[in-house]
Amino acid sequence: MASIRILKKDINRLAFDLLQECFSYRHYSSELSEDKFDNVIRKVVLLRNDLILRANHPETDADSPTLKEHYKQVQMDLIKLVEVVDDLKK
Repeated sequence: MASIRILKKDINRLAFDLLQECFSYRHYSSELSEDKFDNVIRKVVLLRNDLILRANHPETDADSPTLKEHYKQVQMDLIKLVEVVDDLKK
């Protein structure tokens, strides 16, 4: 991982792209209910906020191996953002 700043930019970029996709899907899909749409948007925003918080405040102090594992786990949890948006189409 190059830096925390790049990780946070990636989190924001992915979250905002997915939100844009959600709004586009809502605009072109007549079968989507408002409740389902609101739930997906809420989940994306909450997950984005959680990832940014975890990137800013790692649970461990300065122990290098566990710190690297922490940031790798944050990167792997980015996939959850995509999975939340997939729920919109079900």
